[in-house]
Amino acid sequence: MKSLLWVTLLLTVAGMLILRADSADAHAALVSAEPAENAFLQRPPGEITLVFSEPLAQDSSTIRLLDSSGRELELKGLSFSPDRLTMRAQLQQLPPGIYNVLWSNVSTIDGHALRGAYPFTVLQPDGTVPDDVNAVSGLGSDPDAPPQADGVAVRALSLFGLLLAAGPVLLVLLGAVTSDATRRALTATVVLGVGVLGVATLLNLELIRDTYAGRSFGDLLVETRAGNYWIARFGAVLFIAVLTTFLSEAKRVAPLGVLLGVAVYLWGYTATSHAAASTGNAWAQGLDFVHGVAAVVWIGAVIGVAVVARTALRGGNYRDVMPRFSLLASVAVFVLVGTGILSAFIEIDRWQKLIDTRYGVTLLVKLGLMALLLVVALYNARWGKDRLLARGSNPRPFIATVTGEALLGLAVFAAAAVLTQSTVAKGIIDLPDAEPFNETTAVNEYQVALDIDPNRTGVNTYRVQVERDGAPAADAQAVRLTFRYLEDETVGPARLVLASSGEGAFVGQGPYLTLEGRWRVEVEIRRSNADDMKSFFDVRPAGAAVNQVRIGGAWDNPAPGLDWNQFGGLVAVIAGLGLALFKSHLWRIGKRIGWVGNGATAACFGIGALLLFGIHSHGEVANVKNPIFPDQNSIAIGRELYQQDCAVCHGPNGVPPEGLNLNPYPLDLTVHVPQHPDGQIFAFIDDGVPGSAMRAWGEGDGSLTEEQIWHVVNYLRTLGPVDQ
Repeated sequence: MKSLLWVTLLLTVAGMLILRADSADAHAALVSAEPAENAFLQRPPGEITLVFSEPLAQDSSTIRLLDSSGRELELKGLSFSPDRLTMRAQLQQLPPGIYNVLWSNVSTIDGHALRGAYPFTVLQPDGTVPDDVNAVSGLGSDPDAPPQADGVAVRALSLFGLLLAAGPVLLVLLGAVTSDATRRALTATVVLGVGVLGVATLLNLELIRDTYAGRSFGDLLVETRAGNYWIARFGAVLFIAVLTTFLSEAKRVAPLGVLLGVAVYLWGYTATSHAAASTGNAWAQGLDFVHGVAAVVWIGAVIGVAVVARTALRGGNYRDVMPRFSLLASVAVFVLVGTGILSAFIEIDRWQKLIDTRYGVTLLVKLGLMALLLVVALYNARWGKDRLLARGSNPRPFIATVTGEALLGLAVFAAAAVLTQSTVAKGIIDLPDAEPFNETTAVNEYQVALDIDPNRTGVNTYRVQVERDGAPAADAQAVRLTFRYLEDETVGPARLVLASSGEGAFVGQGPYLTLEGRWRVEVEIRRSNADDMKSFFDVRPAGAAVNQVRIGGAWDNPAPGLDWNQFGGLVAVIAGLGLALFKSHLWRIGKRIGWVGNGATAACFGIGALLLFGIHSHGEVANVKNPIFPDQNSIAIGRELYQQDCAVCHGPNGVPPEGLNLNPYPLDLTVHVPQHPDGQIFAFIDDGVPGSAMRAWGEGDGSLTEEQIWHVVNYLRTLGPVDQ
């Protein structure tokens, strides 16, 4: 029988290796678009270019173009970049008018589908807005939409199945089996876990089939990465199911094999998680996998303890098992918390998103449940365990508290299932701050107030209030606004006649602030008994949102809000804390291990302090806030300045060309820019770098203004690795 077990183990592992899947991705969010959302273009575009955060399934991703009446226009062709991050559609010559881009995509492997739509406008030759009325409704997409209930349910069932399968075998390995009743109860729990895991895996297949509705079943499994990963997970379920039949005979090999199957299944889910789709996914996915393993070990073992206590009652081998369980759970909890902290820095780029996004709020809920769970776990570890080990004690109070710990653990896993199906916080686009424009100016004895709401590019409501000596000006008969774009003189002026609403007030609406940048709004007032009167206002509307999701390689910095030194320092400090907390256990293994542990602890804290506080300490300049929001206008200006002044040394894409006679050689900006805050990059450009060919661009011939330097900083943030 044991030989049959070994043959089964080898065949199943070999099958899973043969059916292994490739690298993973999750929600393919729109990073940038040309033409941009709500763009007002002087010339018709030649193509639509959409860049996404993850590779796309080419046969399930589309672009459509509708005119203002909803009629679909023919596209010349759809193409994808070699890395499948960019989707392009060639356009026919478009006359002035309003157009609507409708896109849909499917991310590779996990099969998450996204869709969105947005309008853009081609202006008249004189720069004025066409008279079209957009009849297409339902435009836009909600990047922070609620997760699909079926996806959350399937992921939660899978996680619950993993807990039920892993927990009992951990208790078997810890030596908790003292009777046939206990063994039967643990085996039954594993069987239940395998059943739940199998049902969840089959339901997951139905979700994948819905996404790839146009493919045959065989093609779905063999040709798509999502199908490949599903086969790997299903193979893991079969692997665990087979080993369950050997739990009573192979008392160590079978439990270890079940844990291997659980790890493979977790790897399959980690490979289709947010971490796998991140820049630096090699780091992020490794942390996510370790985080999942630690969670399954802890809560799974708690479930196993609850099962043992309920079946063994006073006859349990608690005196030997509980110290081993306590050590295992303590290590798992520390690893869980440490990797959770690092993963939070990877998935959240700004702390404000903890309350501004569904992902952030769900994470806060999960942390609240974790806090309660840790309180109950601390009670069980400090007092519940001691009472259980007391001679002649009644185990039922401990059974109640450990069951409560297990139920709280299941609640945490349910929150984790919601997180896996929610759009990750760093993928939510930051909207530029927009405040209604409200200014008053005096013209002779008149006071003219201009209100613009919401003061964004696109459609706004314009209100003008004309008063004389503190009262509505009775002689103000009509008001006309003229909009002049100060960033480009070739853009013609646009005019809007406001309607009178009485009491010296005039109101109008329309898309007259069409571009990002500086505008001069001229208010012309016609009076009944005098010449026309003019006043002027300088307005800068908030631009369209810009998604600054970084797209980089597997080994790049995974934390968008930290540079390499901060991320590495945080990892070192967490590792040092772990070694310090468990140093007594290292000494129990042996003196040599203890001394090695002490040395590693000191090294981790030293390296962490050096990275966090000693290297690249930028001082106050690092805290200087970039005053210019990185909208499309700012990035375009920065790109033009960079190509004009910087590309000769740093290359058109941030990678310095070969053969320059410079010492030191120019830095690769795609690597070094992410390591510095905006303030430090500004200082490098403004002050130059002593001892190098990098001049101080803030002074001398051809110098740049502070505003221009900030535009360059915004553009540099968009640079990514060339080989993706």
